[in-house]
Amino acid sequence: LSCRHYSRRGVCVPSCRFTEGETREFAQGGECFECHPECERIEDNVTCNGSGADTCTRCAHYRDGPHCV
Repeated sequence: LSCRHYSRRGVCVPSCRFTEGETREFAQGGECFECHPECERIEDNVTCNGSGADTCTRCAHYRDGPHCV
């Protein structure tokens, strides 16, 4: 399967949910992945840049070193 833009769980989509939507995402290798649950959802801005609790732009609760908890 090859998508023109992005793929989400095997389905081609025009865009990942970087800055809007209930669940925020990041892209890696043309695939959309969900941000970690401890990342604070930021309106009109990127919420994370990876899947781990250490890749959040801001934490939903607390930060322990580099990780949101």
